[in-house]
Amino acid sequence: MSTKHTSIEPVSPNIRRQARPYEAVILPKRPEFLEPKIELEEPYLRQTPEASPRKRTFLFSAEWAWSPINNRLNNYYLNSNRTSLLLWNNYVEDGFVNWTWHWELLAYAKHCQSDEKTVATHLILEFWKYEAERHLLEHYDRIDNLGLLSVEEVQAIAREVWKDE
Repeated sequence: MSTKHTSIEPVSPNIRRQARPYEAVILPKRPEFLEPKIELEEPYLRQTPEASPRKRTFLFSAEWAWSPINNRLNNYYLNSNRTSLLLWNNYVEDGFVNWTWHWELLAYAKHCQSDEKTVATHLILEFWKYEAERHLLEHYDRIDNLGLLSVEEVQAIAREVWKDE
C-alpha cells in the first residue's frame, strides 16, 4: 500500500554524527499475556490494510547498508486499535522511476497490561528474530532517527537478537 511520505528523512551523508558512548540497558521483561505474532506467519486480517495507520507513534529508524546501491531503511511505528497493538514499517519503494512510500504491517499483539514502550520493544524483538532466522537479516548499520525508543533500548534489542555476532 502506498502513502504520501510521512517518515523522517535520513540524515544527509555530509553531516557527521558525533560518536558517544551509550549506557547499556536491560530489556524490560515480556508481559505475561503479551503474545507477539509475525504478520507473515499469522496474518492479522484476511486482507492487508489499504491505508496508513491513523494514530501512530514513531519508534525509530534503522538502516542496513550493504553497498552504495543496496540498502534498507526501516521506519518503525506502533499503532493501537481497539483490540491490538501493531508494528508498522514505512519505507520507500525505490525500484521504480517514481519512488513511493509504503506502509507494511510487520507484527502485532493483543492489548495487555503493559505500556507502549515495553510492547514496542517486544514486537521489534520478535520481528527481528524472525527476520534474522528466516531471511538472514544481519545487525543494522546505524540508527538514523529516534522516537519512543532510545539508542540504548534499540541496542539492547539488537544484543538479544544477534547474540552470536
